Amino acid sequence: MHVFRGLPSPRLRVPSAIAIGNFDGVHTGHQALLAGLVEAARSRGLVPSVLTFEPHPREYFPHLDPVPRISTLADKVKHLLECGVERIYMLPFNGRIANEGAEAFVRRVLVEGLDCRWVTVGEDFRFGSGRSASAHDLARFGETWRYETWISPLLFHGEKKVSSTRVRQALEAGDFYEASLMLGRPYTMTGRVIHGAELGRTLGYPTLNLSPIPPGSRARPALAGVFAVKVEGLSSAPLSGVASLGLRPTVSSARRWLLETHVFDWKGDAYGRTVTVRFVERIRMEKKFSGLEELQAAIRNDAVRARQILGLPPGTF
Repeated sequence: MHVFRGLPSPRLRVPSAIAIGNFDGVHTGHQALLAGLVEAARSRGLVPSVLTFEPHPREYFPHLDPVPRISTLADKVKHLLECGVERIYMLPFNGRIANEGAEAFVRRVLVEGLDCRWVTVGEDFRFGSGRSASAHDLARFGETWRYETWISPLLFHGEKKVSSTRVRQALEAGDFYEASLMLGRPYTMTGRVIHGAELGRTLGYPTLNLSPIPPGSRARPALAGVFAVKVEGLSSAPLSGVASLGLRPTVSSARRWLLETHVFDWKGDAYGRTVTVRFVERIRMEKKFSGLEELQAAIRNDAVRARQILGLPPGTF
């Protein structure tokens, strides 16, 4: 398994089968496309690889609203690898790519940069300056640059196609069941525990802090609020907790997204460890309180509700 920031050096290039896309959420539609990728790579003796972009192209253009992120980078990599991908190329989306013609991109990135022999994209794939080229143009360029193209059909859930947009809508509504059907798994966030302001410890509820958005990103997570959660990575079995995902308006004016999770009946040092938070049910939306006393009372109520949702007896908090 290899993850590259940008294109590999010439000595690290390998003949590849490549899937191109943003793959936010790595939902069941993505999984079907990646299954085709792995099968084609195996039958042709190629390395199954993914070409994705970081940041999302919409974050590059200041006049566009960034797309809310479903996945942390850790989750995206984890779920791509679970699909059998062996190489992930995270290409920085910058001015060169934004202004590059479609065929020039194919030649520079796919052919010369990645030694692409087989490529797959979804039916609605667009690329090149101004999103001027389609999946069928990608196939047409393959006749010149000698790679095969497979345009993956769309996967439907109900009467509409599975898409990252639909997953985001379900998450924003707090509908984790609907999101899980399209993701093919429960919704989680994975990351490394970082140091915070330790306000939670002061108020009597120490938290594990994760950053769901990369530093400098204009994006926001696809959901916000207070949730009943399960936490993996601290014990042999998932632990129960209550989590807040948001901007902490009561205690901070900085627009820094943070996932703060209090794990019930657990004590220890988790700094630097990688944990996964699984969202079970939303308790309420985030709000700004009058001060720390009102915030602390709300947190206590949130903890009581989370214990009820998770089937736990009342506990000290």
